[in-house]
Amino acid sequence: MIYSKKLGTHIPITIECKKSALGSLGTFTKYFVKDNKITIGHVNLIDTITGVNVDYIENYHPDKYSGFGKIADQLEVEHCLKRGLTYFDIISDGALNSHALHYLRGKRFYSDYVNEKVERVIKATPPGEKYNTKFLGKQRMFMPQEVIEKYIEIIKKCPLLK
Repeated sequence: MIYSKKLGTHIPITIECKKSALGSLGTFTKYFVKDNKITIGHVNLIDTITGVNVDYIENYHPDKYSGFGKIADQLEVEHCLKRGLTYFDIISDGALNSHALHYLRGKRFYSDYVNEKVERVIKATPPGEKYNTKFLGKQRMFMPQEVIEKYIEIIKKCPLLK
C-alpha cells in the first residue's frame, strides 16, 4: 500500500520485476511500483554476496504519492529474503536532500559525523519545511539489523513480492 495524496488514503500497489545479469558481478534487478497501470516509481538493486546494493530509487510522482521510501526499504529486505539470505547487508548512497528521510526511516550512515550532522538538521528544521542536507553530498549508508527485523515482520503479514 502507498499513500495517495489525491485520495487521502492508502491504495494497493503491484510490483513488476525485470532482471538482467551483470556477468561476474551478479544480478541487476529493477522493481517497478505501480498503482493499477500507472508506474509510480522504481527501485534498482544490485545483488552482492551478503545482500544488496541499492543503486537507485525514484518516486516519479512525489506530489501525488508519499511513503515510497518505506516501500523501497521493504522491497530491499524482501529481495534478500527471496534470495534465501537469513542475515544480510543493505547498503546505499544517500542522495542530496534525502539524507534526513533515510535517517528518519532508520537507516544510518557509516560516518558518525554525518549521522550527527543529519540529526542537527532534523532538529533545526521547522515543521513543514524540507530538510536541507545538500551540503553533505553523496554519503554511504546501511540498514541496521533492527530495521531489517521490523521489515521482516511487515513482510510476514503483507509481502509485496508474490
